[in-house]
Amino acid sequence: MTGTLAADSAAPADPEAPDAYPPPAREGDRRWPGRLLLAVAVLWALFVAARALLSGRWWVWNGLGLAPPVLHLLLPLALLIPAALVRHGRRAAVGVVLASLLLGSWQTGLHPGALLRGQPAVPPGALKVVSWNTFFWDQDSDTDAFYAYLKSHSADVYLLQEYQNARGDEPAPIDDLPRLRREFPGFHIATEGEFLTLSRFPVTSVRALRPDGLAPPDTSWADYWNIRVLRTDIDVDGETLSLYNTHLPDLLNVDRNPLNAAYHRSVRQLSDRRDRHFRALRDDLDANDHPVVLAGDLNVLPGTGDLRWFDGLRDAAEAGDSVHPATFPVSGPALWRLDWAFVSPRLDLHRQSVQDPPAVLSTHRLIELLLSPPAPGAAAPATEKDRS
Repeated sequence: MTGTLAADSAAPADPEAPDAYPPPAREGDRRWPGRLLLAVAVLWALFVAARALLSGRWWVWNGLGLAPPVLHLLLPLALLIPAALVRHGRRAAVGVVLASLLLGSWQTGLHPGALLRGQPAVPPGALKVVSWNTFFWDQDSDTDAFYAYLKSHSADVYLLQEYQNARGDEPAPIDDLPRLRREFPGFHIATEGEFLTLSRFPVTSVRALRPDGLAPPDTSWADYWNIRVLRTDIDVDGETLSLYNTHLPDLLNVDRNPLNAAYHRSVRQLSDRRDRHFRALRDDLDANDHPVVLAGDLNVLPGTGDLRWFDGLRDAAEAGDSVHPATFPVSGPALWRLDWAFVSPRLDLHRQSVQDPPAVLSTHRLIELLLSPPAPGAAAPATEKDRS
């Protein structure tokens, strides 16, 4: 018996037989999924924090922070599931993901209150204001269809940007006033640079804001670069309402190679131009005692530092019917909110809606506002400047 056992134990192992007891996994092999997930979560949290601190304040960020704002919600939610499942480093990974979700929640551009908001009754006499970047007017579309779409909104005020065409790679001014007067009889017209404002109410003042110290324009049409805000004051039943038709410079030139030094020079030049236009707009707003409607293609993203220039005004999306009031592009899902509307708190804002034009007309969605001006003789609310 003993000899048999000894012989069996001395028999050579079968090289083809699987190991009954594989070697235990090394500690590092078990930890790498958690470490990788934690690294991704930390990098994303740092990105979100940097966006909150630097966007609109440091020109370099204008070329970096263009991810769709809703990604600040979607990516942390996508990371949260594997973070909760990893065996090692779960607590740290979940904590970092939740921190990035909390920090990024106000950068998403979402308005969940729209889910609970009904359709309030609009009182008689409310003004309908339409703001739209027409994208080179009717150059690439049927002119009759273009005007039919504009007229279908039956607005009291139209704030229209890119009242222009293109020649080659350059913007070019146009004169479509005869057609406009036929299509909108009785409307008052204000135009300067790329802007066109139409109003059923009398126009009392028109002024294009031209900041000091602007760099020479990049194209032969100087007003395209030098005028980015057209202020038009109108008389609404004896009260003045200031309309700011706005199209601020782009954050960057998407046609340039980001690996080229010329790209970064362009981003810095555009940032300087944007800041000068922002300051001119803010100075004019601070000196204006009238109620204000400011709308247009602002090239501003939700949750960025650029929104500080509109302090004291109400984001009209707060009265909107869309959880995600993105405006660009029209073809496919709209991922970026580039077009905005702001109003003075003195105005009674009933509703904002964001609408899709036919894709052949523009790459931007249209914003429609319904509002009522303050009652005649109503005093403006005191500001911090007044109280100090």
